[in-house]
Formats: sequence, structure tokens, C-alpha cells
Amino acid sequence: MSESKLRVLCLHGYRQNGILFREKTGSFRKLMKKYADFEFVSAPLIPSVADEVRRDDARAWWFSKASDEFSSRDVTEIATGFDESVSSVVDFVKENGPFDGLFGFSQGASMCHLLLALEKAGKIQLNFKFAILCAGFLSLSSVHSSLLTYNFDIPSFHIYGESDDIVNSKRSIELASKFENSRCVTHEGGHCVPSMTKNKEQIKEFFDSLV
Repeated sequence: MSESKLRVLCLHGYRQNGILFREKTGSFRKLMKKYADFEFVSAPLIPSVADEVRRDDARAWWFSKASDEFSSRDVTEIATGFDESVSSVVDFVKENGPFDGLFGFSQGASMCHLLLALEKAGKIQLNFKFAILCAGFLSLSSVHSSLLTYNFDIPSFHIYGESDDIVNSKRSIELASKFENSRCVTHEGGHCVPSMTKNKEQIKEFFDSLV
């Protein structure tokens, strides 16, 4: 990779958007500003529960329910809007890329994994060289079953909370197992992106290995 800063594309979680995700990752980004510039993209789908949120533009990468809602726990045969979201990311990268890596939270982390799998399958071309996945999980939709068969040799950094009651740490570990060159850190919090101050040496070592 070049000696200039890495460019990282960031994918938010369910019922978030790019702007909100940027706000929630301020401490993390400040810690990494020497290494990377982070760019945020919003998913194209609007959940049916969006009116329950303060912001008008809550977004989703796909829906696991016919009611246009999502839960990471849903074992389902649908993934409504997934193809549209894939196209939106591909178009964003074409217009704003290239990007060196991915950073995803929750559903966004799962979306990162699925994008890498689609590239492995020869369906898309994005050329990401590393991934940072926070509170990630493997999709339980049968639509994605074939994409769960791939393993990856790109460097990956996995973050998960010991008190996360939305995405159990076991599911994040399961996702990490798909990456042959993975590093994992835990934090004491729940379903969030931590500041990483307690793990700053590990994340810095990860970025040092990339540049």
C-alpha cells in the first residue's frame, strides 16, 4: 500500500445512517487519524420503523422481515433490498474510490463480509485489502447461504462487546473465523463502537501492518 493515508469506507448499522455513524465513531477515528481517512456511505433502504427514530433517515442494508424490518437473529428466507444495497455500494466506490479497506458496524459489518464474499464469487469488483468489523455476525438469511462458504486471506480486525445483548460475542467470533489473518479484541461495553483507548496498541499495530 502507498505511504499516504489509507482510505476506509464505513458501513453503518441497522437504523443508522452515514452521518450518525460518523458521529458515533469520533473517538475511534481520532485515534486512527494518523493512519486513515474514513468515508461514510448511507444504505439506500428505509425501514418501516424509521418514524420511531429521531432522525428521518434511518437506513438498512437489507430486511429480514416482510414488514421491511431487520433483526440479526432472524432465520429467514428473504433478504429484501440486498441487491439494491450492493449496487449502491458498488456505485459509490466507482464514484468516490478507490478505497483500501472496509469498516463496518453490526449489520454494516455483516454487509462488509457479504461484499467481500460477492467479490470472491466474481460477482463484483471492489478490491478491498482489509476489513475492520465491529459487532459483526454471519447473516442467517438463506439468500446468503452460498456466500458463507468463502474464507478470506486479507487482514481483518474484529471488535466485540462482552455485554452486547444484540449480537452475541460468539457470533462475532464465528464471523472472525472466516478470515485467516484475523485479530480480535473485546471491550466491556455493549452494542457500540468503543473508543479503543484501552486497545489502542492493538489497533495501531494492525494499521502499522498495513502501511
